[in-house]
Amino acid sequence: MTNTQTIEKLNEALNQLIDAYEVLQDKNSALEDEIADLKAQNKDLEYKLSNFSSTTQEQESKMDGMLGKIQGLLKSSNPLSNSSKQNEPQEDTSTDDTTEDDSIFDIKLDEPNNNQDDDSQDEQSTMPQLDLGRMESLLNGLNNR
Repeated sequence: MTNTQTIEKLNEALNQLIDAYEVLQDKNSALEDEIADLKAQNKDLEYKLSNFSSTTQEQESKMDGMLGKIQGLLKSSNPLSNSSKQNEPQEDTSTDDTTEDDSIFDIKLDEPNNNQDDDSQDEQSTMPQLDLGRMESLLNGLNNR
């Protein structure tokens, strides 16, 4: 082989390397564009997640407020039950900081008349009780959907 042939072969090899390098550069720039698009999508998703989180917190706050109002109404609309509860020793049945009151209230629709016999008074004492803890857990179950 002569010097001229060697130089031509080296020139061809160099041209092939340059072409391959240009192809790799094109692929690299395409990947960098894709990375930039993915970063923009990531920021958009983080923003949506932040909005969703704040909306969820607002809904939880509203539900807690509604539960508090319901419990307040139940407490104030049942003075007979509250007076009988005051005579009993009170226990702290709360196991979770988020629940305000897990006590059970008796709901009596009519006050017993003095001229009723013992059978009617027994019937009133077996009236259903309202479990606020259960009501709250049911409402919280609705909130989690």
